[in-house]
Amino acid sequence: MRHSKLRLPLLAAALLLSIVIQIGATPVAMADLRDVLPFGRTHRISRLLPVVVAITTHKLVADKPDEAGAPNPRRVESIGSGFIVDPSGYIATNRHVIDDATDITVTLQDGTALTARLIGVGGRIDLALLKVDAPKPLPTVKWGDSDHVHIGDEVLVIGNPWGIGETVSSGIVSALHRDIMLGPYDDFIQTDAAINHGNSGGPLFAMNGDVIGVNTALFNPTAAGGGSIGLGFAIPGNDAQYVIDQLRRTGKMQTGWLGARTQDMTPDIADAIGLSPPRGTIIANLEKDGPAERAKLQEGDVILRFGKQTPKDMRSLVRMVAEGTGQTVPLTVWRDGKEQTVPITITQWPEEPPTAAGQSATPAQNASAQQPPDLGLHAGSLTDDARAKYHLPAGRQGVLLTEVAPNTIASDRGLKPGDVVLRVQRWPITAPDDVLRRLDEARKENRHHVALLIIDADGVRWIALPLN
Repeated sequence: MRHSKLRLPLLAAALLLSIVIQIGATPVAMADLRDVLPFGRTHRISRLLPVVVAITTHKLVADKPDEAGAPNPRRVESIGSGFIVDPSGYIATNRHVIDDATDITVTLQDGTALTARLIGVGGRIDLALLKVDAPKPLPTVKWGDSDHVHIGDEVLVIGNPWGIGETVSSGIVSALHRDIMLGPYDDFIQTDAAINHGNSGGPLFAMNGDVIGVNTALFNPTAAGGGSIGLGFAIPGNDAQYVIDQLRRTGKMQTGWLGARTQDMTPDIADAIGLSPPRGTIIANLEKDGPAERAKLQEGDVILRFGKQTPKDMRSLVRMVAEGTGQTVPLTVWRDGKEQTVPITITQWPEEPPTAAGQSATPAQNASAQQPPDLGLHAGSLTDDARAKYHLPAGRQGVLLTEVAPNTIASDRGLKPGDVVLRVQRWPITAPDDVLRRLDEARKENRHHVALLIIDADGVRWIALPLN
């Protein structure tokens, strides 16, 4: 019995000795072997701890006015995490960790506290770059390739949860490409490793010690201040490295702008416009004088390729555009039943993007209300009384939906009175009669679906409805 207990360690030692003899017993080889063996996990973690830092900030928060009515600002402390990306003292973290901070302090693993200054923030991407003046070169992280992360991969999280100090948790990659509505570039890695308040800005490590993400958000439906329930989200490492490198070079994030509102293609919309198989991203709206409008793109164009790249969805297209500032790129679009190539020059995203097109429309015709057959929609002209009733701007163009029949696909898909139809298929709509005529034309083309471009309080979007 005693010999059987020794058998496994002896076998492992023999295997280790055999490998070392074959590759040479150098210190590097020994360290690599120690990392890949099961009992090397603690060694890997010990090497990662010094590259992670705690971040403390102070902010002034407006409190209730005093008895004299004067403002009474209150100084509050916030905590977060970060990681060292350069030996000279550059540190990556989340933008929301340092937003509105009056001072920033970085604490290294050995307890050294250093004052940090802000180099730049990622704009619409929740990242920031700090700099500290360290007395000696600092240990740094190694970036991994987040494009090769798979669901089920084991991961480590190191950070400063709730400000209690450096803490390690582990888990797996639960999902990829999550959109949690934090920004236009959402493409989060989801993990069940414990991420709590204070972990923001810390690294998500692969098991080999490479950084594959930046821990940014957690989800807990029970309370705003709740802790981890196994739903944590990290910005992919490749995206983070691109932003951090740009902040280090220029101090700001130059994000490419297409100047168009797009949405993912659905099988129904694809069927309506004759695109098979369903693919690409359809343009719903053009920003006034934006790159897309200047390139003569049109509402209803489907973007199939961006240069030599094929975006799999709307978010991947947005990320491709973000990296294309200043470039003239050939867009392959689907228009009028065929592929066309349209060159477009990507500009930098303005601080305040222009409002949606349609603010200077011509007056609508005074046609009588119509009910398009079998779609459950009552359509009417955009009269002054109708604009006042539904709080629509004076320049709004299109045809008003005055009633949507209950228990129809139209109502199930969110159409409601007050919505305005801008287009049916590719054709602009200015009168209720236009709707009927375009529906009939779609039927004559044996379409199974018809695509309507709708604008409401939430913006512009395409909706496909069945014709039969």
